[in-house]
This record gives sequence, C-alpha cells and structure tokens, in this order.
Amino acid sequence: MANAVSNLADLTGKTCVLGLSYYNPAGEVLNQRMLAARVYSASEDGIVLRPLQDERDFTLPPELSCWFIAPKGAFTDSEDQKIENPDFLVTWDVHRKKEDGEEGQHEWWEWVPCTVPPTVG
Repeated sequence: MANAVSNLADLTGKTCVLGLSYYNPAGEVLNQRMLAARVYSASEDGIVLRPLQDERDFTLPPELSCWFIAPKGAFTDSEDQKIENPDFLVTWDVHRKKEDGEEGQHEWWEWVPCTVPPTVG
C-alpha cells in the first residue's frame, strides 16, 4: 500500500475510509471509529471530509503522511455505511491531553498521524 499524495488539492472529491483511535492521558483506548467519507475540500486550513451517510463535515489536520492508496474491495464503517473501492485509507491516533475538565468543558486533543499503512483483512 503506497502513500502517493503529495498535494492537498489532489484529495478533493476523493473517497476514503478514516480510522480514528482516541486515547486518554494514560494511553488507554477510549474509543475507535471508522468513517466512510468524501473529501469536500483540502487546504492548509484542514482537510474537510463529508461522511457518506450525512452532511455533517469533519475536519482533519492538513497532513498527508497518513493517506494511503486503498486496496480494491468493500469496506463498512462504524455506522454500517458501505463503500466500494475507496481511494484512500487514513488513520489517526487522537490523544486527550487533559484529564481534569468537567463534562462539556473544552478538552485538549493531540492529533498524531499514523504513518504506517493500515492492515486490511
């Protein structure tokens, strides 16, 4: 699986399966999620994904090192949305940096791109 994206603009209109793993400050997994989406726009301000099942946009950091050409096949995301032959597989680890906030208060998150191609199958 190759990482062949060198320009943010090349992503617009492409499809992807996004894998997100969320961790608490101790490094324990809080949640994992997969999302099938189309890239709505991509610039230095961020990569905006539009999930296939709804219209709520999702913005990623403008980092290309974690975008890998997807193998041919059918994928199903966490919401049971199916996608055939997506263009890319993308994975991020998202680490919560503060533990002591009250529910509903702003939490600090660090986004870390996964630069090793994800395994499929």
